[in-house]
Amino acid sequence: MKLVVVADDFTGANDTGVQLAKKGARTEVLLDERATVSPRADVLVINTESRALSAEEAGLKVSEALRPFFQEKAGQPIIYKKIDSTFRGNVGAEIAAAMKASGAMLAIIAAAIPAAGRTTREGQCLVQGIPLVETEFASDPKTPILSSHIGTLIGLQSTLPVYEACLETVRGNELSVFLQQLATKGPCCVVMDAELDGDLVQIAQAVGNLTASYILVGAAGLANALPPASYLTPKQRLPVLAVAGSMSEITQRQIAYAAREKSLGIVDIDVETLLASPEPETLLPYVRAAVTVLEDRQHCVLRTCRDVGARQAIDELCRRYGYTRQQLGDYIGLRLGEITRQIIAGAQIGGLFLTGGDIAIAVARALGAEGYRIAAEVAPCVPCGTFVNSEIDDLPVITKAGGFGNETTLRDALYFIEEMYSGK
Repeated sequence: MKLVVVADDFTGANDTGVQLAKKGARTEVLLDERATVSPRADVLVINTESRALSAEEAGLKVSEALRPFFQEKAGQPIIYKKIDSTFRGNVGAEIAAAMKASGAMLAIIAAAIPAAGRTTREGQCLVQGIPLVETEFASDPKTPILSSHIGTLIGLQSTLPVYEACLETVRGNELSVFLQQLATKGPCCVVMDAELDGDLVQIAQAVGNLTASYILVGAAGLANALPPASYLTPKQRLPVLAVAGSMSEITQRQIAYAAREKSLGIVDIDVETLLASPEPETLLPYVRAAVTVLEDRQHCVLRTCRDVGARQAIDELCRRYGYTRQQLGDYIGLRLGEITRQIIAGAQIGGLFLTGGDIAIAVARALGAEGYRIAAEVAPCVPCGTFVNSEIDDLPVITKAGGFGNETTLRDALYFIEEMYSGK
């Protein structure tokens, strides 16, 4: 994740998030700072719902929301403190909290939304050219406004020094130098004048040249001006995990054909080992082997049957362990589902290929899925879709009955996910 937006209300979270989503970012809005973070998000928007809280409570909410992202020095995201464009709420307290949590030297404040008539001139917030304190926002029932001067509003809740960048500075060629010099003075806020969308673009470009640490503070206008490269993760082809629980002969031929055609790692699972030991540790060698294959950017197949001999051993396994064929299938499916869940937790994958009805439903349940949303057909009677409300969200999932398809079906499914979902 490259960008974390912290908003103080839900609609504000959405109107800023959509500026990033429309440029291709996978943007997720969390309604609670403690909610689970998707590992596949480019942009995370956290709603602290803190606009009407006390300044102290609002600051704590922001600190709590950002703490998980700064526990390690590596891989820290850019922080975008979304504020109301008319400065309602606890702007000063939340900026101060965000700077402290991130260790930033600069809070670059550009709240203008020129398309909506919200501009900044000489450090003053204007609405349709009228000073903020003379508009209806001054008498907001929850968070009334006491001044049009942005530095004054921030100073009500923060002791951070506040500097201003006038339009001449914003539109000049030395904005990055100006900001870099301010950073040497210690942690501070910089209010940026902006009357046009182009001014916000200038600010975003200048910020990209900074070596000093910073947070961005703004509304939808500045978010829209950010270059996509600052928050979009470069697309990459990710390998597919195939779980082949079917013992049908055609499934074995499909695996063999795909292995000849593509870079494919096969992890053979010994069914009797799973039956002999119900302990969780029994699964670890298979999980590690599969993760190793996937980390090498190879597609990986989990296989429970490698030849006709394995099929013929089923009755003996049922007799030895006291299972019916149905009970045996259910048990194997349960263990395979858990193996799959652990593999997905340990490696990045571009999609799932599940063959065998018992295995497909077992994996779905292991991942917490509540349903399956069909999107396309890879081959006759071989759909591609996504699990509904599962741990893997919108990851493409192809399902196939064991005896369906021809020799090329698995290979074709791998190509389908590569071409349609992996960003080529």
